[in-house]
Amino acid sequence: MPTETRPATVNILGKHFSIQYVDRPSDVDIHGRKSLWGQCDHWTHSIRVYAPPNFSHVEIWDTILHEVIHVLVAELRIKPLEDQDDAVGLLALGVADTLFRNGWISLEEGEDPCTS
Repeated sequence: MPTETRPATVNILGKHFSIQYVDRPSDVDIHGRKSLWGQCDHWTHSIRVYAPPNFSHVEIWDTILHEVIHVLVAELRIKPLEDQDDAVGLLALGVADTLFRNGWISLEEGEDPCTS
C-alpha cells in the first residue's frame, strides 16, 4: 500500500486518532513489550499498524479497521466485545470486505481481495 494512500488520522466519535505505520511488529506496541499487528492507545489517541512493504492494501486496511472497531467497542462500552479479539477481527474482516466490494475503498491495481 503506497504511503501516499494511507490515512494519517481518523476521527472516531469526534476523537482524532493519529495512525502510524511501522515495518516491524515489535514497533507496534507503544510500550515496546510485545510484537503486534495493530494497537490502539486511548491515552495518546493513536493507532499503530504493522505495514511492511510486502503487505497488501487489503491487509493494511483490515488492520486499521480492526483497531477502529476496538476504539468503538471501548468508547461505546460494548461489553460483549471487550476482550474478544477474534470477534473484533471477524467484524473488521466483514467491514473491510464490504468496503472493498462496494468500491468505497479501492483495491491497488492488480490486487485480488480473495488472495490477500
